[in-house]
Amino acid sequence: GTIIVNPLPSAAGVISGTASVCQGQSSVSYSVAAIANSTSYTWAYSGTGATITGTTNSPTITFSANATSGNLTVRGTNTCGNGVISANYPITVNTLSVAPTAITGTTTICNGGSTTLTVSGGTLGTAATVEWFTASCGGTAVGTGNSITVSPTVNTTYYVRYNGTCNITSCAST
Repeated sequence: GTIIVNPLPSAAGVISGTASVCQGQSSVSYSVAAIANSTSYTWAYSGTGATITGTTNSPTITFSANATSGNLTVRGTNTCGNGVISANYPITVNTLSVAPTAITGTTTICNGGSTTLTVSGGTLGTAATVEWFTASCGGTAVGTGNSITVSPTVNTTYYVRYNGTCNITSCAST
């Protein structure tokens, strides 16, 4: 009889997909070119909070609300064993902002006077800035930064929110 020699999976290819995601983001697609002689694919993620769905060359990943950045790898497998693990594909998991809870500062002034208002509570997510408004949340922009000094001439409500890579929060107001 003839001895049949089945080949091992070939070397892994290059992974492609979104390299920057947000915590809580679901069904993010990744792919690798088909790896010769592979009947399935073993994907791994070095960060925490990532759930990989699929043993094909195109899985999806859901990143939990507390997921961390890490590296994605893949290898082809068949009945003879495992192929070579791909090079690391780094994925940055960006954090969400949590809405501010209050604005501190003097809220009664004399006409012609000024007051400094400061945002309080919540957390700034990845690349988030502090935005201040009048009229409504997202209305007329009046400044950025943790504090603003204002000199209104009529009764005015001020709103503040965090605006970052992953989300824009609701506003606190005074």
